[in-house]
Amino acid sequence: MSTSRVSQNAEAARADALQAEFNEKKWVWVPDEKDGYLAGWVAKEENEIGEVVMAAGGDIRRLPLYALSKMNPPKFDRVEDIADLTFLNEASVVHNLRLRYGSGAIYTYSGLFLVAINPYQNLPLYSDAIIQQYRSRRRDENPPHVFAIAERAWVNMGEERENQSILITGESGAGKTESTKKVIQYLAAIATDAHSHTSTSSHSHSQSLSSSSSFGTVMPSTGLGRPSALRHKPHQSMSTTNTGTQTSSKGRLGLLERQILQANPILEAFGNAQTQRNNNSSRFGKFVRISFAPDGSIAGANIDWYLLEKSRVIVRAAAERNFHVFYQLLEGGGTLKDTLLLEGNASDYEFLNKSRREVDGIDDLEEWSLLKNALEVVGFSASEQLDLFRIIAAVLHLGNITITATRADDAVMPEPSQAERVCHLLGIPVAEFTRAVLRPRVLAGREWVTQARTRQQALDELGSLAKTLYEKSFGTLVDRINRALDRPTSKSTFIGVLDIAGFEIFDVNAYEQLLINYTNEKLQQFFNHHMFVLEQEEYAREGIEWDYVNFGLDLQPTIDLIEGSGSVIGVLSLLDEECIMPRATDLTFTNKLHQIWSGDVQGEEFHPGRDKYEPPRFEQGFIVHHYAGKVEYHTEGWLEKNKDPLNDNLIRVLATSSESYVASLFSEFAEAPSSFSVAMGTLSTLSLGKKRTLKKGAFRTVGQRHKEQLQSLMAQLYATQPHFVRCIVPNANKKPGRVDVPLVLDQLRCNGVLEGIRIARLGYPNRLPFIEFRQRYEILTPGVIPRGYMDGRKACLRMVDALDLDKTLFRIGTSKIFFKAGVLAELEERRDASLYDIFSRLQARSRMFSARRQMKKILNRAVAIRTIQRNARIYAELREWPWWQLYTKVRPLLAATRNDAELHKKETELLLIKERAERDAKEKEALENLKMHLEVEKRKVEDALEAERNLAIDKDALLERSKKRELELEEETATLHSDLDTLDSQLDRALKMQKESEEKHEALRRAFDEAAEHLVRLEGEQQEWAGREEELLKRLASTGHDQEELHRERDDLRKEVTELRRQLAQREEDLSRIKERMDTTISELDVKLNSEVQAHDLAKDRTITLEHDVRQARTQLAELARTASDYSEMIKQKDADISSLNAELEVSKTERGRLSKEILEHRGRIEALTAEAASQRDSEARHINVQEKLQHELDKLRSLMEAKTSEESRRSEVEKQKEAELQDLRLQSSQLQQELSEARRTAIDVKNKLKVDLEASVREHASLLQSHHSLSDRLQASDHKLKLVETTLAEVEKTKRSQESELQELRSRRIDSDGQLAELQKVKEPRASSPRHPDKIPGL
Repeated sequence: MSTSRVSQNAEAARADALQAEFNEKKWVWVPDEKDGYLAGWVAKEENEIGEVVMAAGGDIRRLPLYALSKMNPPKFDRVEDIADLTFLNEASVVHNLRLRYGSGAIYTYSGLFLVAINPYQNLPLYSDAIIQQYRSRRRDENPPHVFAIAERAWVNMGEERENQSILITGESGAGKTESTKKVIQYLAAIATDAHSHTSTSSHSHSQSLSSSSSFGTVMPSTGLGRPSALRHKPHQSMSTTNTGTQTSSKGRLGLLERQILQANPILEAFGNAQTQRNNNSSRFGKFVRISFAPDGSIAGANIDWYLLEKSRVIVRAAAERNFHVFYQLLEGGGTLKDTLLLEGNASDYEFLNKSRREVDGIDDLEEWSLLKNALEVVGFSASEQLDLFRIIAAVLHLGNITITATRADDAVMPEPSQAERVCHLLGIPVAEFTRAVLRPRVLAGREWVTQARTRQQALDELGSLAKTLYEKSFGTLVDRINRALDRPTSKSTFIGVLDIAGFEIFDVNAYEQLLINYTNEKLQQFFNHHMFVLEQEEYAREGIEWDYVNFGLDLQPTIDLIEGSGSVIGVLSLLDEECIMPRATDLTFTNKLHQIWSGDVQGEEFHPGRDKYEPPRFEQGFIVHHYAGKVEYHTEGWLEKNKDPLNDNLIRVLATSSESYVASLFSEFAEAPSSFSVAMGTLSTLSLGKKRTLKKGAFRTVGQRHKEQLQSLMAQLYATQPHFVRCIVPNANKKPGRVDVPLVLDQLRCNGVLEGIRIARLGYPNRLPFIEFRQRYEILTPGVIPRGYMDGRKACLRMVDALDLDKTLFRIGTSKIFFKAGVLAELEERRDASLYDIFSRLQARSRMFSARRQMKKILNRAVAIRTIQRNARIYAELREWPWWQLYTKVRPLLAATRNDAELHKKETELLLIKERAERDAKEKEALENLKMHLEVEKRKVEDALEAERNLAIDKDALLERSKKRELELEEETATLHSDLDTLDSQLDRALKMQKESEEKHEALRRAFDEAAEHLVRLEGEQQEWAGREEELLKRLASTGHDQEELHRERDDLRKEVTELRRQLAQREEDLSRIKERMDTTISELDVKLNSEVQAHDLAKDRTITLEHDVRQARTQLAELARTASDYSEMIKQKDADISSLNAELEVSKTERGRLSKEILEHRGRIEALTAEAASQRDSEARHINVQEKLQHELDKLRSLMEAKTSEESRRSEVEKQKEAELQDLRLQSSQLQQELSEARRTAIDVKNKLKVDLEASVREHASLLQSHHSLSDRLQASDHKLKLVETTLAEVEKTKRSQESELQELRSRRIDSDGQLAELQKVKEPRASSPRHPDKIPGL
């Protein structure tokens, strides 16, 4: 037995043991503060209190029954979809995730979304082989994986032509960034494979006119390995794969695919940083849209960004780092550092030296080289790269500017060297920069005055400037990447990947957490709406009565509380209002919030958001009841964070910078009027996405911009078909294989997993097809369903009526039966109880039978012992009796006279019997050899028939491929028609513009001539292709005739097999007659044995008769052997015929392969012709542009001539010349019109010919379908007849074996009869009478 089978048996035994243990007790989950939930079973229930025995330790706990959670049966352990659990509670969800994570399965489905747990180790889950495993596969054909989500989005986009989105959320360190990279890696791989079939251009977005079929059906030849841009950093990612597959995969990528993949290292360098939970945490959200052309190739990409944590530039926790690019520049800048006036390392700069500077597993020098390579691939020039790093260096120098205070607390700058460096890099005057920081001009009433700043105010100005510079440079960087990834082509559909921070609950929650949690409330509302919309659509398809419920409205009160709607003033609306009030503070904002949402309602309609709001007991802030739990927000500094003002003097100085890049960052403020302060609308810790042009003097807060960005994002998401990925942090120590249950539970709440389960429980989450429900639970309703066929729905109705289920707990659709959560678990318990009762009764009957048989043996042994004892006593008494002694001495003498004759007779009989036995052994050996030979021949016939069946299957597959090819040719013909239509329209536009041309009519005529020649070539190629297609169809028809001949030969073989069966039946009848004769002989022998004591002579005669019958049987067996040899010769002849047929089939296969190659060559020619047509259109467009330029120049010349010519004679001459030119132009236009009409006629002829060819191909396709159906019917009939022949052969073989066994039994019985006859001869003497006779021993 193999090792795998042993392990499977062991696993099955373990599962059975667990199920048996589970059935014996009522298992539940007990809440625990440390471990989340612990397993136990209910020992006793009293009222609403239960005594629970803990599985670990055995201690007893008394808990209320409502606090306990039911446990699923062991068969639901490690289930791939949490929605399949019968008990959908928190404990069961966490238990299933923990079991799967412990076994190495980091992905688990939960209804519509995927739960991904960070493994904190390398797993081989993202190689080329894995990509191919998930390519063009359904979700249920493979284990859960992020590739399956990407594949589903790809397939839906191709089939439904609808935009897709993949929403990836989770806490920091959960693996969102890595999951995003894996999705982009998969899409780039399959798009590259799809496009490799249609184009080899360096730009993968180029498309062919003939490739108009859906790209969802393109099968890739190979997958995509993990490129260097998707590198792994320790303790940050979901998992990585080996880099050995990079070379082969990377070589297939086009320029656009490589730019999309290489954009990620750039964004990671400028937007990612090391945090306490993650070494490569994204400090911004992004929405990456990858657009696809109709042929499946990537047509471009676009990146929107949200919530950049720009406060990290100046301050962060001591255990965290700044953005990666600062350390990479200082480590690997080289000569660039001298250009940027940078010296030393990170410890020499104030913005870097107060926190962690190195991270284990991250090599900043290597990351710098990867960043530089990525910038070059994306297309950043050397000057653009210098501008990016110029801002980074300026931020570092801003942190080193020293500000001191005088006695009057005025700020001064004792060391201007750092300020000079900053001004040199930013291209601004030092004096104006120093004045704007230390003594800016402000508007006091109607006069401008100079205001002295304190040291803290000046430092705050520098910090705000550093954050603003970094934010604006980051936005410009993303815009530059978008320009590089954009392509001027039609973008039919896109797949968007959203990577954004998940719900956050900290010890101190500030304004930033409110914005993030508000965003997640909107995303969760979107998920709830989408999830139950699909669920209720399935209810509608199944015809289930259901009142539509909009579960997205469950979160609307919380959303209204935060953003406000209509007359309702929300948190953000009130904060914006307070920002424009002159004396508003954080305290007045908090008090107004309490008054609006927790004060008394007088005459106003009660808003449901009041239930979501709660004032705190001690702190200054408020509490919001989110879907993930209660969050207490502290409102200190909210007004400043919402306004975040920047000195107007600094803005004006930077807007007039001599460096064009720096000036472009502040170009929107270049002409803005001076004011006290311009509200930049940038948050001190977060910034919001795209740059918008503001109206002069407009006051825009962070809350307003965030709501606009969020509305834009939600509008995009609602216009797509979404897919969801929820990333989970398993533990806070970054250790693989460990699960912190309370931490995971908290994330499940925050990610909306438990919210989705709550919604599912309100519906009917468990469903089974009718046939599966009947097969599994029919044991609970014996006798309810009658024998024979019954409709599945009717059967389920009868079963649920017999099960006495509440009608509110189930619904019956058209193909499935739906149940509320927990109903299937109850049915499973009833089924287990029924099976337990059945097997218990079966075991009881078995034990009863075994016990009775054992007791009967014991009783028989007791009777036998008593009989032996009684006979022994009788023998002891007779041994001393004289008459018995005399009898024992005389008894041998009575038979001595007859012993010699009897011995001589028995010896002769023994010799005869030995001779017969030897002959029988030889006959048996000959029959066994014959049997083996027949079995070999039978196997050969079976192999030949199987080969014939395989050939028929191959022919069906070939017909199916030809059908698909014909459909593809039809689609290509349709694309050619559309191309001809576009060509006509372009010619019309060209004719209108040529009426005003003066010098380029000859070039246009040549262009039209070339187009006409091209159309003629196309027509010739089309006719040639049609002729070759007809030739191929004729060859296919000849192949069909060959197949029909093969079928006729198969019918002949079937007839011969029928004849063989008839002959075998005849031989069977002969054997039955022989058996009857043997039976009569055996009966006669039995009679002889009974009367051998009186008539010994009759026994000898009957023995001779038996020998005669045996000789007759031997002759019949010889005849059977001769017929078997004849059959073997016939089978050999048929084998030779089959081999010749196989050779003919091989020849036909080679011919078909050659024909398929010719079809591929034709397809390549058609693609080349379409490429020539595309180039022709490009040349026509260039001619049109040249004509426009010439027309413009002509207009200018005419205006000059009109201005300079004043004499009437010159005017008349010019008019005459113009009239002549107009006549020439009219002649040329008429000629062009004639040429255009001729071109149109040729195009119409080509269209008509193509239509005729298309109709002929359709008719041929219909005939091929009919022949295919007839061939399939004949093949089914032949298979049926072959099965009948095989069954008859098996029956004949079975009867042959039974007859051989009966013959052997006859021989054994004959030997036994001879032995008994000898014994009877020995004891054939008169017995003396005796007063006592020994009793027989029973059972011996």
